[in-house]
Amino acid sequence: MDSIVGVEKASGSDSLQPGFPTEKSSIDATDTFSNAEYRKLIWKLDIHLLPPLLILWFISLIDRVNIGTARIQGLEKDLKMDPLSNKFNIATVVVFIGLMLAEVPSNLLIKRFTPTTVLCGECLILGIFTIGQGLVTNFASLVAMRFIIGILEAGLIPGSIFLLAAYYPRYELQWRMSMLHVGNAISNAFGGLLAFAVASIHSSNGWHGWRWIFVIEGLITVVLVALCWPFMNDWPATAKWLKPNEKAVLEERIRKDGIIGRMDDLDRKAIIRCLADWKIYLSGFIIVGVISSVYSCTLFAPTIVKVLKPAYSAKQIQGLVIPIFMAASVSTLTVAYISDKLKHRGGLALTGCFIAIIGYIIILNQEHVSVNARYGALYLIASGSFAALPAAWILLLNNVSGSYKTAFAIGMEIGLGNGGGFVASFSFQSKKAPFYWTGFRTTFSLMCMATALICVYMTGLWYENKQKRAGKRDHLLQEEGDNLGDAHPGFIYTY
Repeated sequence: MDSIVGVEKASGSDSLQPGFPTEKSSIDATDTFSNAEYRKLIWKLDIHLLPPLLILWFISLIDRVNIGTARIQGLEKDLKMDPLSNKFNIATVVVFIGLMLAEVPSNLLIKRFTPTTVLCGECLILGIFTIGQGLVTNFASLVAMRFIIGILEAGLIPGSIFLLAAYYPRYELQWRMSMLHVGNAISNAFGGLLAFAVASIHSSNGWHGWRWIFVIEGLITVVLVALCWPFMNDWPATAKWLKPNEKAVLEERIRKDGIIGRMDDLDRKAIIRCLADWKIYLSGFIIVGVISSVYSCTLFAPTIVKVLKPAYSAKQIQGLVIPIFMAASVSTLTVAYISDKLKHRGGLALTGCFIAIIGYIIILNQEHVSVNARYGALYLIASGSFAALPAAWILLLNNVSGSYKTAFAIGMEIGLGNGGGFVASFSFQSKKAPFYWTGFRTTFSLMCMATALICVYMTGLWYENKQKRAGKRDHLLQEEGDNLGDAHPGFIYTY
């Protein structure tokens, strides 16, 4: 245990980071730092931190969801999978089992080693197993490959969030997280186009196009990860491109935003605080409700559009799918920009949920509306759910403190939340075509659940802030010391 704590203290990943200047030097630095200089510093963080992470997100998510395009390119036929069975759904759902199992352990690995080693290493091996998907000869092998891919992808999203939270002040985070999340939308938009171009390859060995989708995209992943590796960053204390006064300014801005409370000693009380925090589990269920719609779009958009336009070719279908994810990208960044400017989270998350709910209302009346209206409803579902997801992530990230608590909370939230992908994978089965009532009703209900839980979550934060301001949490400092994380009486929750 001592060795792990030692690694944390060297990493500089806590909210009061050991590698950063003292409080006095922090205050002196901020006094001489103009607003223009601060914005320039944030831009400097963006330039160094976001490009390699954006590339890793892009290629990782392509590797996860390209099975949807492979399906319409003959995967089921070659592997003797009955299109009316649930075998394709099983092949998609095992990814989420791997994700759910490995999210928290992966974040703990990042604390034990470094973000660069863990995130790049996982993505590199991911590319190798993606190639392996193109070499499988039966359904069982495909399922095994997909399960391992889920484990390898598990660390990227929570690990990236964990890393960015160590650098960015509280109200700069959602825009950055949304920029990475847009990599998800773009990977679906252009990943499908790339997959179609690759699938048109005709080889002398008799391989059909779906195999080349996996092989070539896996090779691209390996190459891009190798190129990104030298540009990845670890914790702020080791960032040589940040000057001491810049580190001081960031530390003091994080402190002024209300991020107070360390947790650099993982003792019994700290473990109980992590495990017993209601915010983590409520956030997990919120993510379940939102992410089920996100994955319904990413995994089944080509299938749903194919039902709407049965006479269209695979190329034409991809042409209709791409604009859906481009619209989702615009809505995600718009909501994030407004949220950071207003320093408000919950209302913007609810806005995304309401947009998606409107789309569901239209598509649940699909027998009474035109095909074009049903297609338009997909824009609303994608735009709303994609915008709501990073807002929901930030609702928890902005309200936890201390590196052990943050690592556990983000890993657990996203791990539990991936249960929504599990639900989505089984909700849209081919035998339920053409209307997919089960899928749309299930994801609609989960989105309504997320909307209600966001309101409950915000009420809980309001109540806790009221208790802290009334001094009813002050006794914790005397009883447990300052190893409290966000339970510290001085930590004020934001929503």
